[in-house]
Amino acid sequence: MSPDLALTYCRMIAQTLELDDAGLTTLLEGTGVDAVALQRGEGFIDWPGARRLIANALALSPRPDLALRTGLRALPAMHGPMGMAAMASATLRDAMGLFARFNNTRTRVFSTHLREDRQAITLRLDFIEPGDYAVRFLTESALASAFACHIVLRGRPIEDGAVHFNYPPPEYAALYREAFAGIRVVFDAPAVALTLPAHYGDEPVPSHDRELLWMAVRQCEARQEALRRHGSLSDQVLTRLRGEPEPDLEAVAEALHISPRTLIRRLKAEGTRFQALRDRTRAQRAAELLGLPHYTVAAVARELGYTDVASFRRAFRRWYGTRPRDFRRP
Repeated sequence: MSPDLALTYCRMIAQTLELDDAGLTTLLEGTGVDAVALQRGEGFIDWPGARRLIANALALSPRPDLALRTGLRALPAMHGPMGMAAMASATLRDAMGLFARFNNTRTRVFSTHLREDRQAITLRLDFIEPGDYAVRFLTESALASAFACHIVLRGRPIEDGAVHFNYPPPEYAALYREAFAGIRVVFDAPAVALTLPAHYGDEPVPSHDRELLWMAVRQCEARQEALRRHGSLSDQVLTRLRGEPEPDLEAVAEALHISPRTLIRRLKAEGTRFQALRDRTRAQRAAELLGLPHYTVAAVARELGYTDVASFRRAFRRWYGTRPRDFRRP
């Protein structure tokens, strides 16, 4: 399934920036999400839209630690039923296990895994997208959120442990140490992870509630089952776009047995647009074709339905930030 991100987290970015209406318009430019969907919607934004929103947010932010500050605000209550289940868990180990088990109900940009040995209990994040500015932003915010959530779950500060980042220290590394006060910050690590002492796993969660836990887990399981059975409408549209040569909105709507207006409305509720999904499939197909030596740039443009190469070059630069001929160089 295609990667996505809950709109809740996008709202938190806007709240951290303290934007006015004009700033919110700038934040959402090119994302396929409007202000109403962001402020009220409980849906998801696709990965291209999320990347654009993050780029816009970084341009708007006067500080380099926007992701860290946003993550520290993302306490368990902001993580929907998954966060509720963690808060209602009996032990910290159980709560960490639920974050790992139900992470895909909130995002499919990265997966979360729990590992435990005699010394430590570790929550590891594996991103499915290549590392770039957007992945680094989510790495910072996700680990900051994990750190803040575990302080809430313990009911007291974390006094030991470490956060691991799989890239070199940035220029603002000192702000990482401020954000993760009390634990070690490790750069150039082999994985992205939060590591706590093993004995933390046995600590009781003060807000444990068996009935609430049962209800929250059922909600998470229902979301996962829906993902397994049907995926999102966006996923179904992407499947159609990849399987047919340049289908238009009307053709896709007919294939899905809904009206074009309904298709537009439901895609909007998921935080995306038909054109954004078509752009994504074109971008992926362009990268595939440019990897074949016998395809010229002009041939790729024709294959993707562009009437002139210049339009394709402009679109490609928008997708990948470089020219097609530079993209294919070893």
